[in-house]
Order: sequence, then C-alpha cells, then structure tokens
Amino acid sequence: MLAQIKPIKLVLLSLLLTALALQGKGAQQAEPIDYLLLPNTSGVRGGNLVASVNADPASFNRLLTSMLAHTMIAERLSADLVHINHSTFASEPSLAKSWEVDKTGKIYTIHLRRGIRFSDGSPFTADDVVFTFQVVQNPKIESYLAGQVKVDGVFPAVTKIDNYTVRLAFSRPVGMGLRMLDSLPMLPKNRVLRAYQEGRFESAWGPAAAPADIVGLGAFRLKEFKRGERVVLERNPYYWKKDKAGQILPYLDSITFLIIPDRNAEALRFKAGDVDIIDELSAESYADLRRSQNEGKYTLRDLGPGLRMEYIWFNLNRGTNSAGKPFVDPEKRAVFERTEFRRAASHAIDREGIARSILLGLGTPQYGPISSGNKVWYNTGIPRTEYDPARANILLGQLDLKDKDGDGIREFGANHQPLEFTLLTTRGAAMRERIGQVVQQNLAKVGIRLRVQSILPNELGARALETFDYEAVLFGFTPTDVTPDLMTDVWYSSGEHHFWNPRQAKPVRPWEAQIDQLTTQLIRSDDPATRKEIFAKIQDLWARELPAIPIIAINIVPGWSNRIGNVRPSILTHHVIWNAYELTKNPRTAARQ
Repeated sequence: MLAQIKPIKLVLLSLLLTALALQGKGAQQAEPIDYLLLPNTSGVRGGNLVASVNADPASFNRLLTSMLAHTMIAERLSADLVHINHSTFASEPSLAKSWEVDKTGKIYTIHLRRGIRFSDGSPFTADDVVFTFQVVQNPKIESYLAGQVKVDGVFPAVTKIDNYTVRLAFSRPVGMGLRMLDSLPMLPKNRVLRAYQEGRFESAWGPAAAPADIVGLGAFRLKEFKRGERVVLERNPYYWKKDKAGQILPYLDSITFLIIPDRNAEALRFKAGDVDIIDELSAESYADLRRSQNEGKYTLRDLGPGLRMEYIWFNLNRGTNSAGKPFVDPEKRAVFERTEFRRAASHAIDREGIARSILLGLGTPQYGPISSGNKVWYNTGIPRTEYDPARANILLGQLDLKDKDGDGIREFGANHQPLEFTLLTTRGAAMRERIGQVVQQNLAKVGIRLRVQSILPNELGARALETFDYEAVLFGFTPTDVTPDLMTDVWYSSGEHHFWNPRQAKPVRPWEAQIDQLTTQLIRSDDPATRKEIFAKIQDLWARELPAIPIIAINIVPGWSNRIGNVRPSILTHHVIWNAYELTKNPRTAARQ
C-alpha cells in the first residue's frame, strides 16, 4: 500500500511544480520590466562614492524632511512619477512612462511602468500611487511636499483605473503640467500601511529603523547608518533604468555619506582625497582649493548664481497685535509703504561691494524677485536699482525725509523722529550677519540709522510670519525649481509667504492686485510663450515696487574628484549627486577602497 502511495505523491508534486513554473513564466511574460532607457549614458560598474553631509539624517522618508543634508540621502532611496532634469530643467517621465491631459486641462491620465519593483522586490502598482497621495493629503502627517502638490490649496483627486493607470483630477487647468510631482516619493503601501494606520508613520523610517525596513524605488537602498559617522547606501538590485548598452544602473556599488558638520573640515577632507564630491564650497574654501586645482586631482566649477537669494523686506502689515497695538509705528510704516523709500534704500546698497568683500567674487547682485541664474524665466529687462547714493538722497529728499538738526540722521513724522529701524537676521549665519553690517554702513551714508539684531532662526521665522513683531528682515529664500508656479505662495497677496504682508483677505495695494491677477493668468495658461510674457510682467512690477529688496545670489561652486565620471553639475540641488544613478568611479581606485 505504501509503495502505491509514494508514486502518487511524486506525480502530484511534479504536477504542482510544473503548474507553478508555468504560472511564473506566464507572469514574467505578462509583466516584462519596462526599463527607462538612457541612450546617452555609458560607464563602468563598480566603486564606492564618498560624499558628505553636515548632519545625521532625521528621517529617511523624503515626505518628512526638507533639510538639504537629509534630502541628499532620502532622494537616493526614492523615486518620483515625474522628474525634473537638473541639466535641462525640463520635466521628464520617471516612474510614469507617459501621460495624457484632457481638453479641460484639469485631468491627467498617467501610465505607470510595468514590472517595476521596490528595493525589497515587491511590485510597484497604482495602489502605491493612490496610497502615497493619501498620506500626503493627511494633515496629521504634515509633509513638507504637501503644498507643492496642491493647486489653489486643493489636492488633486487621485483614482486608480487599473494596476498601471491612475487619474489625477485638478480643480483647474495646471499651466506647469505635472512638474509638481518631482521629488514626491512613491511609497510601498504594503510595507508602511500598518505603521500609517497605527499612527507610527513619522517614526517608521526614522534613524532607529532597521535598514531592511526602509524600502524605496531609488537607485540605492540603505545598508548602514552609524550616528555621527556615516550613512552607507548600496546598489538597489531592482532598479529600473538602463544605459545605452542595456546595462542596468546604477554603476556604483555604494555611496558613503560621511557626517562632517564643519564646512572647513569638509573642504580639507575633499582636498586630501577622502571625499569624492563636495556639493557647495564656501568662498574661502574655493579660494584655497583653487590654488591646487591644477594638480589634476579634482575639478572645481563656478556655475554662476544659484536660485537662492538674500532679501531685505520691511513690515508693511497694517494690522494690530492681540493688545491692539499696531505691528509697526503707523508713521514709520507710512515711510516703509512709499515705493520711493524702498527704491532709495535699494540704491543705497552696494551689492558689488558685498560680492567682493564677503563672497570674494562668488556672488551676483540681484534686482528682481528671482535670480539671474534662472536662465529659463529671468527677465533681463527689469529696472535695476543699482548702487547710487546720490539717487537715494534725491528720492529721500522728495519724501521730505531730511536731516533738519544736522546730526547726520534724517527725520520723519510730525514729531521729527530720527529715521532709524531694526533689521532682524539669523544668528550664526556669518555671511548674512556680515551683509547686515555692510547694509548698515551703506544706509548710514544716506542718513538712515540701522540697528542689526541677530536672533535664532526659529524666533526669526515666528516674528516675521506669525507675530509680525519686527520692522525689517534680512533673510534668504531658495526656490526648489526654476518654474515660478511653485512660488505662488510668495506672489499671491493671500500667501503664507507673501513676506512683507502675508495672508491678506484681499490685496491691500493696487500693485499687489495686479500681481495677483497676473499670477492667476500664469498658473492657468499652458502656452509657454504666454507664460513667459506674463511672468516677465510680474518681475517688472516687483522690480519697480520692491516689496522685498533683492540683494545678492550666491554662486554655486561644487567640486568633484577627477576619478568620478558622468558629472553634470547643476544650480538646482543637489548640485553634483542629483544623477547618482549614472555617476561612475575609476574601477582601479574603487578596488582599493
């Protein structure tokens, strides 16, 4: 009897294995991997790239972090549906293979790449896309990318059509298309759903998480994190891009991020060859490293002005605090309100001198709302309030702001108060504090007394955007993209970051109403030429009214070892490592490390 049962078991086992094999073969045939091919990319596999960040990562989840040191790592672990090419500034397909928009300009149908897998081997489908938007829209999560995806404060409605098709429905036509999806990481629903449901989403991919628990679609996955020392990433074996020879990317075996808080120490280690790339050099470090650049060990490149700019703005808020006291003395605010005063202050500032003395030539004077480094959108024809103390004096005199008692300081108001105000800036930001000192000296030459007060960043943010307890602020702002559509929170008078007077119920000033109208036209138009024309008008209005006085844009100067190939430096962050999936390293050097 036993002899008869054994052959039957063997036959059943054989049939089961055959069925599973056929099922697996059928699945592979049905879902081949839809690789993204890079026809201009070639390289040699292998090697460990050494980079550096100035702080331990607070999270490995791109949704929950915005600090450059953190996103430099998190963005290597994740991938987006649509990606911005940092060389061309164009939006390109990523996990989304293609998409169509309907006649209304509101509804996008997105087709996903098939056969793609997360770094743990689990499949990527439309369910992951829908879940990601569910998380982003949850106000309890407070994702830094939530505002980027909203249109007029409203999230798109996301619908799954099938496993590889999703539909995004916006409340109005979106002029910039799907550009806002750049950097929005697609999450593995099956891996993080439970943590999300249990209220543990924010900590699920925190510093204490096991590397195997952090799953993404990026070119690399987490291998090791040693607090205060390093973060090590390894190649994602399931990555979905290929080079022109059909080789699966990335080329690098691994990336090691050393934790180096001090920028001078970082530059010294780069000079010594311990670090392969340095994302952005200070002016002092550039001057030192440039002297030995001819030895052929590394390359430094001045990319010109980046997107980050330093501004001064005055408090134009006409409201009162909880005690009923005006945010700014009404007579002083009346001075700040005058366009002639703001233009006079701008003419008094020696931007070229700031670039030479503080940035050692690695800064570019600015006169409009966006950096001249934004070659795609910058309006070269805006009026420029260049350094001209004589013109500043004329404008101040026309406002009857005169030094009537001969003490060198002009007076204002019925009681002839000295024209003086306090400029808040960030404590510990050496460059910004030095700019404040130069501005103080510049304004003194035209009869304006300026006190510079440095305070902690959190306090500065609260006073500038919440309590409005200030007179003037010197601060920096870094757009994440070249397109102006992602800065509507600045352009609109109702915006949270309409710095000089945020959250207006309706535009207080005629020129703000004009900018509001133009901004609405900009974000609704899908015609590139029309969009450029509209934003040129916005820039012109800003440069004439100067609600915030542009000072300078810092030049972007990255460096990289000559052992590294396929480097395409960009003024967008992250300047060198943004295309880590195609960076290469000399194989002999890599073998020694």
